[in-house]
Amino acid sequence: MIIGLQISALIFSFVMIYFAVIHYKKGTLNGIEIFFWILIWVFAIFAVIFPDLLKVFARTFYFASLFDMMVFGGFFLVIILAAKSYITTKKLEKKLEKIIRDDSLKDMKDKSKKKLDKRSNNKDK
Repeated sequence: MIIGLQISALIFSFVMIYFAVIHYKKGTLNGIEIFFWILIWVFAIFAVIFPDLLKVFARTFYFASLFDMMVFGGFFLVIILAAKSYITTKKLEKKLEKIIRDDSLKDMKDKSKKKLDKRSNNKDK
């Protein structure tokens, strides 16, 4: 059963590296992002192939088991990614708000200019 899980984890890791490379080629990910994603998935492959080496690392940092250390690492990674996603979303919201505000002000200026032009044309007649 463990071998089946290891094979599944290996296949999943390689597929995720493949998706990361595809998104890099499309321009969705930049060089730093692709580096970190590949690093994460290579670490996952390493952890699946050599779990005994990680047990020593887990004991060094006083984790009860390797699973506990991996869960902690997973939570740590998820929190980092959620924070980055939140910050990126806030930046995009501010940019979108500025674009909409500028566009609205431009429309208001155009409308008021048209009204003034109509008024001046009507007075001339």
